[in-house]
Amino acid sequence: MRHRPFTFLLVVSLLCAAAGSALAQSPEELQKRRQAIRDAMDPDAVMILRSAPPVGEAAFRQESNLYYLTGVNEPGAALILYAARRGGAATPAAGGPPAQAAAAAPAPGVAAAPGGGQRGGMRPQARTDVLFLQPEPSDAATVRGAAPAAVPAPTRPGFASVRPAADFQQAFETSLLSATSTVYLDYPRSRSLTAPLTAEEQWINAARDRGAAFTVKPASPLFAALRPVKSADEITTLKIAAEITAAAEREAMRSARPGMFEYQIQSVIEHVFSVNGASRPGFSTIVGSGKNSCILHWSTNTRKTEPGDVVVMDIGAEYGMYTADITRTIPISGTFTRRQRDVYEVVLKANEAAIAMVAPGVSMADINAKVNDVLAEGLIALGLIKDKGGLRQYYTHGLSHSVGLQVHDLGGANTVGVLKPGMVITIEPGLYIPAENLGVRIEDDVVVTETGHDVITAGAPKSVADVEKLMKEAGTEFARYLIKK
Repeated sequence: MRHRPFTFLLVVSLLCAAAGSALAQSPEELQKRRQAIRDAMDPDAVMILRSAPPVGEAAFRQESNLYYLTGVNEPGAALILYAARRGGAATPAAGGPPAQAAAAAPAPGVAAAPGGGQRGGMRPQARTDVLFLQPEPSDAATVRGAAPAAVPAPTRPGFASVRPAADFQQAFETSLLSATSTVYLDYPRSRSLTAPLTAEEQWINAARDRGAAFTVKPASPLFAALRPVKSADEITTLKIAAEITAAAEREAMRSARPGMFEYQIQSVIEHVFSVNGASRPGFSTIVGSGKNSCILHWSTNTRKTEPGDVVVMDIGAEYGMYTADITRTIPISGTFTRRQRDVYEVVLKANEAAIAMVAPGVSMADINAKVNDVLAEGLIALGLIKDKGGLRQYYTHGLSHSVGLQVHDLGGANTVGVLKPGMVITIEPGLYIPAENLGVRIEDDVVVTETGHDVITAGAPKSVADVEKLMKEAGTEFARYLIKK
């Protein structure tokens, strides 16, 4: 089989590693994000964000909103964030058990008033955000029989108050008891009226039983208004994720040939990810050949490719917690058939027409309308439909979504409606003809700039000529790994 060294990938990996420290989001940027969230919260409100739970043996990945505000990708972390006081004045203590509990145990980050009351008199009390972290183990050597070395208190730049994660549960309960406005909390709900309550539901009910008066609202909608517009640091990280993903698309094009299993093509793709320091795919790698090219989210990747197949490769490397999302469609035999080329050119025309429209102030509805027109006209010319009303038979998904900390990031372009500088969106038209085992999707990631757009996935070829040319190059050699079965 064809062989190509991975020297170029190693070079890219070294460059990415060298840039890693510069890509870390600064404490100042994280503080700005926390302030923006505070400004969006109800007065007197508290927001509670908790670490993602561990998932078996899989590598840990932080809950996205918590990471967005803290930059912490460690298990056991949590954040309690306070909004401004109503009108800048003190809030009188509520009567009953909550006030008594608060007096006995002030809310985390809330200075106790003279006399022991949390909100005694009418003097405003400062409330400080609290970050909870697992303490790092001490490096100090211990002597047999001596007391264990003290574990240093956790610290983090940009946070005035950092406490051990072991303190979070009590702080969480105290925050509920002392809350007088809104508690922003994303938590699992019981699935039915007869199902047991989740732990969070029990805590909320217990606080209310003790007289606490607060409204619970989800936290994610506040983030959905902020996360679509990326900072310069976020865009830099996304560009590296896109470059790694484009390199994987190129190597898959070089290596693909009839008779390979979809999972073998997947292995080429994910090898390029790991060589370049991408910790994981941002989503399940999709390699759909033949009939599977018409299945939108096919990721089982078990089929053996056959001569004449097209292969849809929808992939994304996660780098620095941010993921890219690129789709390319290739002919497994190296050359498109006439029919495949005709369908492919319609999708490519729609992709390029949509990208050309991306700019600040442009409505996604207008871009969608343009794509629908291009695809419908192409299908009519191919004899597949008689009028535009038949488009959805062959175009079965949306055109765009935001990418970032999640592949379908919060507050997508279709939700926002109008494009703004700093947004990073996908453009991914497709056509699917199951009767012909022919699916084509072409997807790019596009940054909305101050004056137009920047296609950060341009490193993955997509013209018919460029795809076919690259597929003639030598790719990854599998012969040395394969065993006889």
